[in-house]
Amino acid sequence: MKRCNHSQHQEFDGSIMTPWFTYELSRQSTTAETQNNIVAGRWLFRFDNHNLIQSRQAAAVCPYFIEDDEDEMIDDVLLSCFNCMQRRWLIDGFECVGLPLNQPLVE
Repeated sequence: MKRCNHSQHQEFDGSIMTPWFTYELSRQSTTAETQNNIVAGRWLFRFDNHNLIQSRQAAAVCPYFIEDDEDEMIDDVLLSCFNCMQRRWLIDGFECVGLPLNQPLVE
């Protein structure tokens, strides 16, 4: 079972995940977040709920993957975002709550 160790990835900003996820800025940010240059957002899967290949590719490079309970898994391949405890289903996709909520560094 693959488990995430957040302490090993403190400097990871999520930009490696941009081929599979879109970072959407939060509509609400607190004064403290603005003062500390932290802009919260969320990571949305760029594909629909049926794209197993993209889900597997993303999970293969994600340091935050955590295997979900077996009864919550929907992909036959273990290493898939569809089988990750960090995903939250939406109507037409899902968001990842495991990726850092700070703005990704994109060059």
